[in-house]
Amino acid sequence: MEIVKIPKKLRDVFDVLRSGQIEQGLEQLSKIKDFEPQKNIAKAEISYFKSNYEDAMTNDENALPFDEQWYAGNVLFEHFFAYTSAAMSTNNTIRAEKFYSNYLTEKEKQGLPEHRINVYRHQVNQHLAKLKGEKNLKIDKNLLKVINEGKPISDFIAQLKEYRPKLTYESSQAAEYLLYFMLEKGNTDESLAYYEKYAENLINQDHHINASRLFVLKGENEKAKKAILNYVKKWYPVEHIQVTPIQIFQFEDLYPILTKEFKNEILETPKAQQ
Repeated sequence: MEIVKIPKKLRDVFDVLRSGQIEQGLEQLSKIKDFEPQKNIAKAEISYFKSNYEDAMTNDENALPFDEQWYAGNVLFEHFFAYTSAAMSTNNTIRAEKFYSNYLTEKEKQGLPEHRINVYRHQVNQHLAKLKGEKNLKIDKNLLKVINEGKPISDFIAQLKEYRPKLTYESSQAAEYLLYFMLEKGNTDESLAYYEKYAENLINQDHHINASRLFVLKGENEKAKKAILNYVKKWYPVEHIQVTPIQIFQFEDLYPILTKEFKNEILETPKAQQ
């Protein structure tokens, strides 16, 4: 299989879906012939965020085996997380195990380079383990924790002066750099306050996600949702077929705020605005 070029008429429909006009976009999508794997990726993402997990799994089962038709590997890996999560929440683990096993079997028949096959094996085996309830797997994101002590602000200011001497601490540019370190090693309350001060201007998506994860740990779910929406508004796809940030399903510590209502709000929030 080869990478498939997406025609402009289909790219335009994906743009409509990313703008939050879901029903209009789906209607337009249904009128376009061919490109079934690409359309199913988009429909799967929508179904995950609409909590229609059975439909989402079906769409992914019809799309993911054709992952060589697009360039970015993150599409496959992010969908695996959503698919596994949906299977576990709907007691469809046996169905998912069968899909993953068949998926890998078919890949192994294609005569792909060994390094490619090893990537598929690793991902499939990790998700099969996750379906069995195993924790702290290699594919899992690092766990964050609330830190009451941690490095003081003065240390981060000194770090900024050493490595980014042209920036001042009280600026969104400094926050873009420092929050990498502060949210993992600094006092959590101080770091989140620094994040909130510049959140609207922060481009780096990791800052919004990690801030949200920490807000969840602190029980501040409304602030956690606000941080996620900041991320969603700035999110931009690597591939045209991505219409909503399915990456969120990689972070199990965010699941407490991913209610049906909030996922729908994410879906309807305009994204990829430049």
